[in-house]
Amino acid sequence: MTTVRALPLALALLSASTIAHAAPKLISYLPTWQSDEDRARAAEVLPQLDMGLYSFIAVQPDGTAFVPDESKPVAEAWRKAFANARKVNPKLGCQWAIGGWTLSRNIAKVAQTEATRNKLAATSVAIMRDYQCQGLDLDWEHPVTGGDYAADASEADRDNYIKLLQALRTALDAQAKKDKATYVLTAAIPNTAGGWGVSGYDLPRAAELLDWVNLMSYDFYGGWSGHAGLHAALYPTPGEPDAAILNGDAGVKYFMSKGFKPSQLVLGVPFYARGQGNVEPGPNNDGLAQPSKGPGLTKYPEAGTAQYYLAKKDVIGQPGWKSFRSKEAGDAPYLYNAELKELVSYDDPQSLKVKVDYVKANKLGGVMIWELTQDDAEHSLLKALKSNLK
Repeated sequence: MTTVRALPLALALLSASTIAHAAPKLISYLPTWQSDEDRARAAEVLPQLDMGLYSFIAVQPDGTAFVPDESKPVAEAWRKAFANARKVNPKLGCQWAIGGWTLSRNIAKVAQTEATRNKLAATSVAIMRDYQCQGLDLDWEHPVTGGDYAADASEADRDNYIKLLQALRTALDAQAKKDKATYVLTAAIPNTAGGWGVSGYDLPRAAELLDWVNLMSYDFYGGWSGHAGLHAALYPTPGEPDAAILNGDAGVKYFMSKGFKPSQLVLGVPFYARGQGNVEPGPNNDGLAQPSKGPGLTKYPEAGTAQYYLAKKDVIGQPGWKSFRSKEAGDAPYLYNAELKELVSYDDPQSLKVKVDYVKANKLGGVMIWELTQDDAEHSLLKALKSNLK
């Protein structure tokens, strides 16, 4: 059972100051499964964030939230990293994220009844307070469409998602009153301009309950796609049939049309590359918008993806990989290997500057990173975000 410690006054005050950032926020998820080396490298720059999200809380069938045993050692390491980072940046906040792709198991079932929703809310708040954090993030992947647990999905998820947000909001507000603090409720939602990706979300009602939404503005394309595209494109991938839906700008405008204020929208960026396979060169010899099937980058533990530092070492600038950049899609970099018939897309410092300029021009709430441990040893991507967010 999680031991709930009293929240120190300093942490209660921290929560209010963290939330009140006038400048765009810089946020990153902090996974509990990456290597110690990757985590330690990220911990070096943890003070540069405004908010870090422990990832992820799992859910029992009865609604009990828990940190999986295999995640606890790394979660404790992050706890120590936060303590050290706050010596440098006392305003650094933290949240616990609930679910994620793999740990969304049971959420659809738990969301069906008031009793299990309230249990999930209460036990999640307890974990949040134990780690001296300032909020929760719901990363249910995904209501209605089901994500990795399609058998549990149903149309009822759309309404149950809102009921679960309401339960979390009520529990956080009640605890905040006791602690004389301010706790935030956020969510991670795919940043598509309608379509399948957001079809399970009642966005107008969610906008009324969330402090902000972390827009997953990546994975627009991958091994599942019928055409090769830029997986984190800010603007449409030229010539790709679904590009009008699958780009960050269109997603932002869609969310605003559903009632979200610009300040509630945090644009997600990837610190990883994604590869697509069986891509013919096409008329421009770059593979872009050509038919594709299956993943590229198959040598990595998760076929189809590589951390930025690995992509930088193994493919970017390497023999056989020709580099391109799409000005139309937001200065988005990509690679094509004609021999392997693979297209790889990613963000780099140049494309991230375009995205930060977009965030500032549109007065969005900030930038979210998935995720900090994937940057290179020089922290090139984080530096690009941090320097341009000033």
